[in-house]
Amino acid sequence: MLPSARSTRGITLIELMIVMTMLAIVITVGAPSFGGFIKEGRLKSGMRAVAVSIQTARLKAINSNRRAYLDFAPGSLTPADSFYTIWLDVDGDLSYDDGEADSSGLAMPETKSGISGFRLPRGVNFGISGVATGPDGMAIAADGVNFGGNDDVSFNGRGEASSAGVVYITGENGSIYSVTVTSLGAVRTWRWEDNQWK
Repeated sequence: MLPSARSTRGITLIELMIVMTMLAIVITVGAPSFGGFIKEGRLKSGMRAVAVSIQTARLKAINSNRRAYLDFAPGSLTPADSFYTIWLDVDGDLSYDDGEADSSGLAMPETKSGISGFRLPRGVNFGISGVATGPDGMAIAADGVNFGGNDDVSFNGRGEASSAGVVYITGENGSIYSVTVTSLGAVRTWRWEDNQWK
């Protein structure tokens, strides 16, 4: 008997169609959950960036022995703009002056209304809804930022905060995080989960 001229290598069109169909089913089922994963990742990234910025402002104050600010409503902006900046009070007048953000020596990648700073990731905002009290047991400020009634926190040369406070960060996926600062400058992050702060 003569060997068949047909090759046994490669795949058939039917096998290729079966694999493509299975791949389409997996993508269809997995795509919605992947989108939620991306949104949660952006929110966590924003929360971590705020926590690191608070610690950076504190260290800047200690290293320079000057008051350093983390401002969530710089200039004419408000926390609703999802933008914040760090600045060093070079002249010691306890207020922001042109150029003081740049004098902090930090690379701030964004500019809004002429102020250098940081923008929260897309879909992430300062603020909170549906929760009455924060991890500190206090009522939550309407704009999601509260440091003794102010939208900024400053640190002195010893690293102590001007006021204990909290920043609330929400994502388009409905998750809520907060970053608390004690009067001694300690920073802690929280997540609202199962109707409590964890």
